Amino acid sequence: MSIVEQTPVSLPQEHKIIPRDITFNITGASKKIWYDNDPFKTSFYNALFTLFPPGEDFFVRSVIHYRDQVSDKKLQEDITNFAIQEGFHSRCHADHLDVLEGQGYTSLRRENKFIDAGMRGMNRWLPKFSLALTVALEHFTAMLSHQALVYPELFSDPADDDFRPLMLWHGLEELEHKAVAFDVYKVVDGRHWPLVVAMIIATISLAGFTVLRMVPLLFKDRILFKWKTWREGLPFLYGKHGIFTISWRIYFRFYDPSFHPWDIDDADLAYKTRRMYEEGTLLEARA
Repeated sequence: MSIVEQTPVSLPQEHKIIPRDITFNITGASKKIWYDNDPFKTSFYNALFTLFPPGEDFFVRSVIHYRDQVSDKKLQEDITNFAIQEGFHSRCHADHLDVLEGQGYTSLRRENKFIDAGMRGMNRWLPKFSLALTVALEHFTAMLSHQALVYPELFSDPADDDFRPLMLWHGLEELEHKAVAFDVYKVVDGRHWPLVVAMIIATISLAGFTVLRMVPLLFKDRILFKWKTWREGLPFLYGKHGIFTISWRIYFRFYDPSFHPWDIDDADLAYKTRRMYEEGTLLEARA
C-alpha cells in the first residue's frame, strides 16, 4: 500500500478529536541544540514551532467566525475540540518560545507580534479568505504530521528526549482535526479557486518566511555566514529526502477539486500514536 491512498477513504466511525492538556519538559535546562546535534536543523524547528502561537490562534478565529453557519452537530463538536486542541498547541509552543527568549533568541517574539497583528487584521477584514488560508495551512501541518509519523527517523527520532514527545503529540492532534477547517469552508463557501490561491500564498509564505526567520537565530549562533551551514542545511529542507520535498505527493493532492483531507489515510498512524499516549509511553522520555 502506498503512503497516500489513491481513492477516498471513509472516516472511521470511532474517530474523535481529543484535546490533551500536557505540559512538556522543555525548560532552560533542556539542550540548546536539541535536534540531531545540528544548529541549522534546530534553528529550523525553533523558527517553525514558535510560529504556531500566532498561527494557531489565527486558525481558531478563522473557524469560529463561521460557527453560527454550521448546523451539523458533529461538526459543531469538532469545531469545539479543534479550538481546544489548537489552544493547547499555542500554549505549549509559547512555553518553548519563553525558553528560547531566555537563551537570547529575542527576534522570534518581536516577529510574532507583527504576525499576530497582521493575522488579526486579516480575520477582521478578510474573514472568508482567512478561512481558506487556514484550510491551506492546515493541509501543510497535516502533511508534515503524516510524514513525521511515517518517517520518524527523518522527523522525531533525531530530537532530544525533552522535545520528541511534543512533536509526536502535536502530529497526532493535527491529524485528528485536519478536516475541520476544510469542512467548515465547504459549508460557508465551497469554491475551489480561493483554496488554490490560498495554498500558493501559504506555500510561498511558509517555506520562505520560516527560512528567513532562521537568519537572526543562525547569526546569534555565529554560523549564518558559514558556507557549511547552508551546504549541509538546505538539503535537510529541500533535498531529495528533505522534509518539504518528501511530501510533494500529499501536497499536490490539495489542488484536486474533489480532494478531501480524509482521502489521505492516516487512521493507523494516528491510532498508533494515540495508543502511546493512552499507555503512557508517549511521555516516557520525561521520566
